[in-house]
Amino acid sequence: SWQVQKSQHSLTVSALLDFEREEYERKSSNTFFGDPNQQQTFDTLGTAVEIVAQARNWTFQASARHDDNDGRFDNASTWRASLAYNLSDQTRLRASAGQGVKNPTFAELFGFFPASFLANPTLKPEKSISYEVGLDKAIGPAQFSLVWFEAELEDEIFTAFNSDFTSIARNREGQSTRNGIETSVNWPMSERLTVNATYTNISSENDQKQDEIRVPEQTASLNMDWQPAFLEGLKVGAAADYVGEQNDIFFSFPQQDVKLDAYTLLSANTSYPLGENLSLTFRGQNMLDKQIEDVTGFRQPGSQFFIGLRLN
Repeated sequence: SWQVQKSQHSLTVSALLDFEREEYERKSSNTFFGDPNQQQTFDTLGTAVEIVAQARNWTFQASARHDDNDGRFDNASTWRASLAYNLSDQTRLRASAGQGVKNPTFAELFGFFPASFLANPTLKPEKSISYEVGLDKAIGPAQFSLVWFEAELEDEIFTAFNSDFTSIARNREGQSTRNGIETSVNWPMSERLTVNATYTNISSENDQKQDEIRVPEQTASLNMDWQPAFLEGLKVGAAADYVGEQNDIFFSFPQQDVKLDAYTLLSANTSYPLGENLSLTFRGQNMLDKQIEDVTGFRQPGSQFFIGLRLN
């Protein structure tokens, strides 16, 4: 990273080189329907550069990345750019756009079990381009944010079901789309109490203009952090997370479209110092013991409570 600073102007240039290796091994003694045993390796060499420039009320950021996929897929080049402008000390406008690439998983490429989930070594990586426009506003101590976003996805990977009861991963032929708005607020109500809230409304469709599965239209969260005055050092946090209804598929024969119920989860955490470097902690998740599913047939954990010690 290299930086130049002069008065109210600055320029930072950063470069990145990284290497990643993934290894996949499948072992099974059941070879009646075909041999599922295999070993695969996938290497990626990535290079990237980023430029961040600031001049008075403007901030500009741009980055580009190139991945050498060792012949497994076509090499990928992606980019991202953003621009922000401070209208005043309390108001900021911002916009960004960028590309992304996601490679198939090993199971999607090479299969899991020949009698059920088949290999598809011709899969292409998913590619997306996204846009975002936002407004940040400070009103007293509270910080508000409103963001509009949109994304277009090409070669989306989905699971196709065959007439012989097997399934296989394939690329969609057309584009899938997502768009929506997100609002958030961070409000320090006092020196001891801070409240955060977010709400997202999203519309998502596949290339057949059908609603995407497992993408709830509405999500929201409310978080509170409190440091009570009656017991110095005690920290208390509480959260409520809402997930709206979402579509899914019940993998029967024939397969059925189902709707997963909306739910709200309550959680809490506390910590209290027992000494200079030791704290007593408590954490509770899904405290109302809601029975929820984010994937048909796979129930999420019920109530969970944890008591522990943290050494700093």
